[in-house]
Amino acid sequence: MASKKVLDYENINENIKKVVYAVRGELYIRASELQKEGKKIIFTNVGNPHALGQKPLTFPRQVMALCQAPFLMDDPNVNLLFPADAIARAKDYLSMTSGGLGAYSDSRGLLGVRKEVADFLLKRDGYSSDPELIFLTDGASKGVTQVLNTLIRNEKDGILCPIPQYPLYSAI
Repeated sequence: MASKKVLDYENINENIKKVVYAVRGELYIRASELQKEGKKIIFTNVGNPHALGQKPLTFPRQVMALCQAPFLMDDPNVNLLFPADAIARAKDYLSMTSGGLGAYSDSRGLLGVRKEVADFLLKRDGYSSDPELIFLTDGASKGVTQVLNTLIRNEKDGILCPIPQYPLYSAI
């Protein structure tokens, strides 16, 4: 007797079956056609600033490189490769972890970084924030997903979204 499939179309979440990836809508299709005809198209339907010529932000990439490969900071020539502020920030972030960036941390993010966010919000907006109530995510999509999943209790709840909108919203 064949074993029953654990996961197949019949038993997945109904919302997943209804997902529509709206980035491939009419405007995108027409823009793609025009591009094939030789027209220059600037796609603005997704956040992709580098495709429009924006230079990558160097400092965060330097800090991440040093955090991912902390042995680089032991190199006597590290100051020739990385600026002092990037080295200092990487050391600061690594001091907040027990085991480096690959180690698990609080699911809300490193407390020290959440404190930095709270300080930034106070300085920028004039409102104090509790770092214990700040949740860091690995991008806007994850944050929006968490918020919408928190707000939508069941199929009777809904969220009003502008159209056109980011495809993530309709996928949830």
